[in-house]
Amino acid sequence: MPILDNRLFEFFSYSPNQTRRLGIHLGRYLSTGDMVCLEGNLGSGKTTLVQGIAQGWGALDPVSSPTYVIVNEYRRADAQRMYHMDAYRLSSAWDAEILDFD
Repeated sequence: MPILDNRLFEFFSYSPNQTRRLGIHLGRYLSTGDMVCLEGNLGSGKTTLVQGIAQGWGALDPVSSPTYVIVNEYRRADAQRMYHMDAYRLSSAWDAEILDFD
């Protein structure tokens, strides 16, 4: 097991439902400007976790993988926005700059 600093944590989930429930819990704590970075293999549950995060955050929109569109935007009733980005196909910071990501 890697040594993690105080900003990182690792968890093991044994089902999509467990992963989604963790996301719901995490989503309730998110504030404007927070960023959650996920790393994992294709099919490892990243989008399932984001579905839970969005639900806990209060998203009005269904969550889907942004693999092909790169960024999905989700709304909340108070007009806040959550952005779900898949950087898999970006090869450099220049790619992000061309796409006008802040």
